[in-house]
Amino acid sequence: MSYTLTLEPAAAAWLGPQRLVLKVDAERIADVEYRLDLAARPRAAGKSALLQEVARICPTCAHAHCLAFSLAVEALLSCEVPLRASRLRLVAAELERAASHMGTLEAIFATMGLSHLAASLAGLRDTAAQGLALLDGGPEGGALILPGGLRRDLSDEQQAELRQQIAVASRRLYQIVDSVIDQRLILARTVDVGALSGPAAGQFGLRGPLARASGIADDVRLDAPYGAYNALSPQLITQESGDVYARMVLLLLESLESLKLSDRALDNLPDGPLSAQMPSSLPAGEGAAVVEAPRGALRYRVESDGRRISGYQAAPAPQLDRLLARTILSQALPDDAVLIALSTDPCSACQGASGE
Repeated sequence: MSYTLTLEPAAAAWLGPQRLVLKVDAERIADVEYRLDLAARPRAAGKSALLQEVARICPTCAHAHCLAFSLAVEALLSCEVPLRASRLRLVAAELERAASHMGTLEAIFATMGLSHLAASLAGLRDTAAQGLALLDGGPEGGALILPGGLRRDLSDEQQAELRQQIAVASRRLYQIVDSVIDQRLILARTVDVGALSGPAAGQFGLRGPLARASGIADDVRLDAPYGAYNALSPQLITQESGDVYARMVLLLLESLESLKLSDRALDNLPDGPLSAQMPSSLPAGEGAAVVEAPRGALRYRVESDGRRISGYQAAPAPQLDRLLARTILSQALPDDAVLIALSTDPCSACQGASGE
């Protein structure tokens, strides 16, 4: 008997269509065929619009893409970003991480039929998004993070408002973590479901939350700190079981840590310029950088022809693919397929991000 299950865009980063074809034997998944069919990504008309193009790659990690791109340009120029800009970049990256994680958690809880928890996570995701809007002026303002620094500053009043939003969200998220971490219904649906061992995660080359939920201590912010992470380090969070429960708990705890880290970065925010002095022309050559995006290591390499940035390459962390889908779905109940897939936080938006 064979079931065909088409996964609709149940999470913000699923731009679809993504299809799982499940072969079921004795009410268990015996084999999986994974299909990803993405439309070609539209390219920018001119190289002057590269940063705007980078900012549009993914709706849930635009700041991470802009940060990696900007750091690569700054590596090409041997440019040092002012401390205030570096701190505010960290705040943007961490609020974006929290919003991305909470959007995925919202989808996970909704799939389990826990509408009250899904609504709570949706509210917290919106709070994080409002905090980002204070920083970047909203989606119409353009990219916040630019080579050399930032496009706009945060006033004292906005800083106080943002810290208040973070404090409220942190308290509410802590309450949610405390209420769900040992809830019997959640344990029954998630423990030993869709398990991925540490050795398997390493073999697939996984990074970020998906790897950390399987016990792999991998985080670019700690392993190769950049910007303000040299002084403000996050707490490394890992889980060992590698199942849906581990991935859910890790996303919850990392969201809470991102809010705490954002508040630390805003505490005694230094004065100073928002951008380094940029040269009038670029040297010919290449620059590279890697950041910890919401789903793991995101690498950028930029190329300069001696006048301008002539191209870039982006390499996001590995996502859900055929081999990973087969591993985590094998012998699972068909009713758990969507929940297992969602727990990996798949991002079709970052697929094909190369600017070649």
